Amino acid sequence: MAFDGNFVHALCDELKIIQSGKINKIQQMDETTLIFKVRSQGANHQLLISAHPMYARFHLTREKYEFPFDPPMFSRVLRKHMEGGIIKSIEQIGNDRRVHITVNSKNEIGDDITRILILEIMGKHSNIIMTDEDYKIITGIKHLTPNNNIRTVMPGFKYEAPPTDEKLNPRTDEINTLPARIDFNSGKLSRQILKAVEGFSPLFIREIEHHAKHFTIENIVPAIKEGLRRAEEITPVLYRLDKDVFYFTKLHHLGTEPEVYPTLSALLDDYYHSRFQNNMIRQKAQDYLHVIEREYDRVERKIEKLHEDLAEAEKKDEYQKYGELITAFMHEVKRYDKEVTVQDYYTDQEVTIPLDPELPPSENAQKYYRMYNKLKNRETTAYEQLEKAHQDKKYFESLLHQMDAITTSAEVEEIREELVEEGILKFKKSNKKKKKQKIQLHEFRTTNGLTVFVGKNNKQNDHLTSKKSRNNHLWFHTKDIPGSHVVIAHPPHEIEEADILDAAKIAAFHSKAGSSESVPVDYTEIKHVHKISGAKPGFVTYTDQKTVFVTPVRQEIDKMKVTT
Repeated sequence: MAFDGNFVHALCDELKIIQSGKINKIQQMDETTLIFKVRSQGANHQLLISAHPMYARFHLTREKYEFPFDPPMFSRVLRKHMEGGIIKSIEQIGNDRRVHITVNSKNEIGDDITRILILEIMGKHSNIIMTDEDYKIITGIKHLTPNNNIRTVMPGFKYEAPPTDEKLNPRTDEINTLPARIDFNSGKLSRQILKAVEGFSPLFIREIEHHAKHFTIENIVPAIKEGLRRAEEITPVLYRLDKDVFYFTKLHHLGTEPEVYPTLSALLDDYYHSRFQNNMIRQKAQDYLHVIEREYDRVERKIEKLHEDLAEAEKKDEYQKYGELITAFMHEVKRYDKEVTVQDYYTDQEVTIPLDPELPPSENAQKYYRMYNKLKNRETTAYEQLEKAHQDKKYFESLLHQMDAITTSAEVEEIREELVEEGILKFKKSNKKKKKQKIQLHEFRTTNGLTVFVGKNNKQNDHLTSKKSRNNHLWFHTKDIPGSHVVIAHPPHEIEEADILDAAKIAAFHSKAGSSESVPVDYTEIKHVHKISGAKPGFVTYTDQKTVFVTPVRQEIDKMKVTT
């Protein structure tokens, strides 16, 4: 991606559609992101502005977002000063990633006021600041205190631009002085241009160099001017590479054809929305992840303690033998002895037995019998608990895998419901009855066009295997590896070998071995799959299975996925 100064320049031109528009409502969805609802040119528009450290941006959006019931203080202050106001101008500062949105509004007593919303789209240093017409700060979405040694962003202070190197604005005659700033003998010319010119990204410099072949003292300025001229042809593009790249104009040096969008806002909406939503979902799921990790660690500690108990229980037979030998040789044991040496009739060797001198011989024998029985009971209990603990560990391993695969808020809610139902997560009951959500399975198509359903968590797995599927449908699961339940929703006579391999690849991809090669996948008919009585959600046993080995490839799986 390249949300550079050139991109901002093109985007500001596109946003002229909301210039002179009225701000009807301001909403804040999280700590860094706002939506301005603007009425302009006979239509409603949504202007999204974000100072998110990874997804900082501004553009028009058609997406729907959720907002907290109690609005954050920053949005309350903006509403007081800007709601009902008219957008006077949207102005880029130089060729930088800074934009000033000037709004004419009215205060509480009806007097005209001017407010300036300053957008600083600068990665982790991004900010949104509101000032008065004299650039006195009223509020900021991120505050910087006076002792930070950079600048102060606090109410009452004069606004200062972020400290940056003095750079040349390529859209003015300043660019003609560039050769004097470049050392053509030291190399790394692209990096030198980046440090000298405002608003350029490495991506744009590579495009200029692609057309210029190489930079010289004679062609460097003409090449930049020609690059800016070509960039006047606004073509919002997204290049699907190993790492997606978007820009406001075509990039010929990438050597591939891009996806073209109707507007820059549509491009940014498509690129950022899913990423932003996934980030929000991850944050929402974080608390539940901590609970699962805590329980997993607790089970591991329990297994370790049970193994220690079993190791100690190995002494039980020795204690039983000591009790028998003391009883057999009672006449040789004297009161107040600290030990006794007798002939072990099991091994025909002498053995020395420790004694408690405060106890008579018969009590010493009984003491060893009690120790034997105690360890015997502990051993029996430990084996029972160890089996259950290993099942719990497998369960929490499956939950951890499912947390890694979460893509929707509904899946987060399904995990939460399961944790509450299993008593792992305490949940305060509300008088308001919550509507139970419908379980949505993930759908794929094999290369032959057969429908394949995937459950990405235990609730989905149980629903798919126990309720949705028929007895003769084929069920798939990675062999001895946590993963999803996968079903080809067709009778066996319609299923070919290629369909089985496709479904196996889908199962392998949606497992803990999703990035491995030659993954073993079992498959059998649903009628041979049985839920274990009393077991955790998602746990089943199955018989009559066959096994195939497949290597999942993301591109193949993506092609089979049904878009919903």
